[in-house]
Amino acid sequence: MGQQKYKRKKYLIMLKFQLKYILYILLFLYLGALVAGYTVYWTTWVTLGEKLASVYPRGRLVYIFKHANLVLLGRLLLITPVFVFIGIRLSHRIAGPVYRLRMYMDTLLRKDYSKGIKLRKKDELKELASKMDKLCAGLREDQEKRAQIIDEVTTALERGGIEQGSLNEIKTKLENIK
Repeated sequence: MGQQKYKRKKYLIMLKFQLKYILYILLFLYLGALVAGYTVYWTTWVTLGEKLASVYPRGRLVYIFKHANLVLLGRLLLITPVFVFIGIRLSHRIAGPVYRLRMYMDTLLRKDYSKGIKLRKKDELKELASKMDKLCAGLREDQEKRAQIIDEVTTALERGGIEQGSLNEIKTKLENIK
């Protein structure tokens, strides 16, 4: 039986981080559009304006320029949701692993070393997750060794004939070490 793929169900899991990421994408989109628009405006419209000024009346030329600018602005606003969607998808490749790493750390803080961490194929931070998984494996080994030593000590103490009250006290202290 093959390994079941982890399917993403919720895309906005670290809202503050993801919104900041999307705002950066939109900022660069609009800055790029501004630079491109300014370049196109001054290279094309000024050149065309001089040539068309003799053909069209001034009012008609102003209307053409305003209409062209409105069309450019409308298309920029129309493409904004596409970039928001792309930003959400890309930011989730970072936010998803960070969220999963946080949850994984919570299980480690509860001293539950039984689980590993798996990230999706296209997620970022795989190297960090792999190192944390190795750390967890080491902690799991240490926990198992301590449990084995405690069992051996407890067995030896029981055979040694120590009175039951002292034996229970020692067992309790040893269990706290696990």
